[in-house]
Amino acid sequence: MKICIENKDRHGLVYDISKILLKYNVNIISMEVIKNTTYLETEALSYKGEQKILSELHKLSGIVQIKSIMLMPHNEKYQQMDIVFNTINEGIIITDKNGDIIYINKIAVKILKIPNDDILGQNISRALPFCKLLLKTLQTGKKYLHHEVYAEEYDNHYMVSSQPLLDENNNLSGGVAVIRDMETVRQIYQKITGQPSISFKDIIHQSDIMEKLILSAQHYASSNSTILIRGETGSGKELFARAIHNASPRRDNIFLAINCTAIPDTLLESELFGYEEGTFTGANKGGKLGLFELASGGTLFLDEIGDISSTLQAKLLRVLQEHSVRRIGGNREIPINVRIISATNCNLEQMVKDGLFRQDLYYRLNVIPLYLPPLRERKEDIRLLANYLFQSTVNNINTSIKSISQEAFEKLTNYDYPGNVRELSNIIERAINVAQGSQITAEDIILFNQMQNTSCAHSLNEYSTLNLDEALRRTEKNILQQAMKKFSSSRKLGAALGLSHTSVIRKMKEHNLSFDKNN
Repeated sequence: MKICIENKDRHGLVYDISKILLKYNVNIISMEVIKNTTYLETEALSYKGEQKILSELHKLSGIVQIKSIMLMPHNEKYQQMDIVFNTINEGIIITDKNGDIIYINKIAVKILKIPNDDILGQNISRALPFCKLLLKTLQTGKKYLHHEVYAEEYDNHYMVSSQPLLDENNNLSGGVAVIRDMETVRQIYQKITGQPSISFKDIIHQSDIMEKLILSAQHYASSNSTILIRGETGSGKELFARAIHNASPRRDNIFLAINCTAIPDTLLESELFGYEEGTFTGANKGGKLGLFELASGGTLFLDEIGDISSTLQAKLLRVLQEHSVRRIGGNREIPINVRIISATNCNLEQMVKDGLFRQDLYYRLNVIPLYLPPLRERKEDIRLLANYLFQSTVNNINTSIKSISQEAFEKLTNYDYPGNVRELSNIIERAINVAQGSQITAEDIILFNQMQNTSCAHSLNEYSTLNLDEALRRTEKNILQQAMKKFSSSRKLGAALGLSHTSVIRKMKEHNLSFDKNN
């Protein structure tokens, strides 16, 4: 029997209720008293037995009403808490102040793969020894957020946070641990980084050579083998890597890219392999997840792979052979499931011959080779790309430019683009900034690399007897003088040379230059 007794405020009511229950030899399971309300749960009774007791209770002075209830208040609160905790995606474990587990939600049971009843009532130090963070909270009363821990008993990594629970007097009454598996962490990382979803449809082309290449790459996407993308700077190697990933069975998992030349070797090693806590001064508490672990289930793109050191080459080879990674300062082998796509503009074959790149690693990386043609070898794509880049740029800046003239297209098509699509993008954006009419003309297409190379070669020949500082100074002056013949303001000159107009003014003063007032 579960009932709620509403009553006027008076002394001795609990005593009177207990006397009635004692009279009929009924055991009390639970009794909770809140102001002017008494909640009572007894052992199961027959219908007649309940009616006798209810009749006696109604006769007590101060009783307003008695009604049946489904749950006692503490059970109702527990059920509400259970509903809330089972609607979130994190594992929740609650202990009392002694560390004994009093609650675990379904997500925690699923993450840890343990039966609920097996650990309720146990001390967390014995049941879940990897949750040392919660014990620390119970000792210090402090919260600890987002610590990565390794659970040896489950051979898995988790992200754990812990917070103290305080009673109405602000005294420690227990603690709560929030647990996430690393797969959830990877998904959160992917959402935060907002990785662009690139498909093969996003690769602008109309040439036969690119169409054949894309068909091959689409076929390779279904495999798990390593891919080595070869191509000059700016030819779209990362674009292809992302498209391959998004066409693969791994598309719903993470894609991570790292430029191996952009990070010093020592830092690159810790980024790729991670490290254990205490490995070096300044290391994160709990250690750090490496990119191989973070990308598990997905794809890791290693750009400029030809520039990594021999030490890193050896470690990368071991990862590819063993399908596991060992963190810096650690001795555990952590299994990984990652597809490696690498890219380079180096001649790896020559580097192998010269002893600069490991032959065994070369064979591991080069299972599926992809060669991206430079822009000069697919000139029929230039007009299409130029139009696409033009529209993308004008949509993001305030301009009255509406189109590109036929003469400008011809000039663009006849250029060789050492920097490939990246250089074409630079040329188009510069032309939009310097053009004065509603259309980009051939004069607005500044092939700056050619102009710079010509100017530099002329300057070096002319000033070969000077020291380097003076030669560079005169070369800079020569470039400014040549550009000032075409542009009549510091802003236009700065846009053409990739400088701010204030930098142009300063450099003109340094070289005692000024615009022709009649221009």
